[in-house]
Amino acid sequence: MVEEHLPEWSYLSDTRGIGGKLKEQIEDFKVDEIAEPELDEGDNLIVKVTKHNRTTLEAVHELSKILHVSRKRFGYAGNKDKRAVTSQYMSIHGVDEEDLGRVFMPDIDLEVVGRGGRINIGNLKQNDFDIAIRDINLPERHIKKRVNGIMDEIDGFFPNYFGKQRFGSTRPVTHQVGRQILKGNYEEAVWTYIAKPYEEEHEKVKKVRKDLWETRDPERSAERFPSQYRYEKNLLYHLANKDEDYEGAIKRLPQGLQRLFVHAYQSYVFNKALSYLLDEGIEERDMELPLVGYKTSLRDTPGDEKIKKVLEEDEVSLEDFKLREMEHLRMEGTYRRCFREVENFELVDVKEDDLNVNKNMAEVSFSLFKGTYATVFLREIMKD
Repeated sequence: MVEEHLPEWSYLSDTRGIGGKLKEQIEDFKVDEIAEPELDEGDNLIVKVTKHNRTTLEAVHELSKILHVSRKRFGYAGNKDKRAVTSQYMSIHGVDEEDLGRVFMPDIDLEVVGRGGRINIGNLKQNDFDIAIRDINLPERHIKKRVNGIMDEIDGFFPNYFGKQRFGSTRPVTHQVGRQILKGNYEEAVWTYIAKPYEEEHEKVKKVRKDLWETRDPERSAERFPSQYRYEKNLLYHLANKDEDYEGAIKRLPQGLQRLFVHAYQSYVFNKALSYLLDEGIEERDMELPLVGYKTSLRDTPGDEKIKKVLEEDEVSLEDFKLREMEHLRMEGTYRRCFREVENFELVDVKEDDLNVNKNMAEVSFSLFKGTYATVFLREIMKD
């Protein structure tokens, strides 16, 4: 069955990692999107947006309010992490450069690039990273030796797992909700999303979730959540007015979030199957695995056998992905490469950590193709 806590997926390399911590400061994690926006005389203003401690969706939400335009007018190639300094291209339909004069935000910088078409995932080529790994309890020579040993072992490739943020970094429930939706267990899906408690969460919110998990009583529960937990609050208001309408509650969520639940379960199946393959030493660099859907055809290959194993463990069938009661979420399935390239890797510097006494830090830079996770590559070096 789906684990309540994410398992530690298997590594490609055997060399011991350097340990350490990421994102102790926002400036420790820098991402620069390399994209090719189509510039012409189009109806979209093309801007490069640099964000400090803001997700892409948060930036779009704030900019849409300031510019008095719908969020649907924004186009972008991908979502960027919050606790980082991230730069990415955005298109804004029906906005002129002069309109940006209204934007004064200390954590968001805008650079006008020109005009053109709507930006989407097809415009993204790669992401360049500059990252500091702190709190390393190793001397400089050991850090360099281990990093170089790992890079020699993996030979420019790493397992193409989905990162923990796909499942929820603090509360890894997204894939659990997805499985419940696939099985038609809408009640369990709703309560897992709203109320399932995890120790890593803030104490006040954790208490609210724990009480709800035990009582499952929506009456007057919405007010106990802070204002930023608007999705939880919306679901509870719905259930308070329409008792036990769990399917309707899920449908009140944005469709993008609903799809994310099912995508997260697909990702979980992929990760677990890939981990099984690595356990058996199957490491073909050009191998692919299905992101399963109702049109997926599972063959008698080692990879597909592992997919079957995970689905059987979770009591999920390919037919479940038709989602007959929620057809807007149905998934045909596709494929994803098991290994991806890391390019331009450099161990830039190893020095004394200015935040942690008697510890060292390593500064690294590298480039990754779209759809891959820097944290997944770095776990191969750090060995969590």
